[in-house]
Amino acid sequence: MKKDIHPEYVATTVTCTCGNTFETNSTVKSGVINVEVCYACHPFYTGKQKIMDTGGRVARFEKRYGKKA
Repeated sequence: MKKDIHPEYVATTVTCTCGNTFETNSTVKSGVINVEVCYACHPFYTGKQKIMDTGGRVARFEKRYGKKA
């Protein structure tokens, strides 16, 4: 096995746009990671899922091709 081929593993601070921060380990040299979504604000983890505007797309499809049911 070759030595010294893996990057250094350093303590890293992850900061979300919602303001939540947490510590982890990573190979990012700066030690800082900025993310847009984390476990504290992602709808799947918070249980506050919102249904996207798929109703408009379905209605447009049915209008265009006609509902055959």
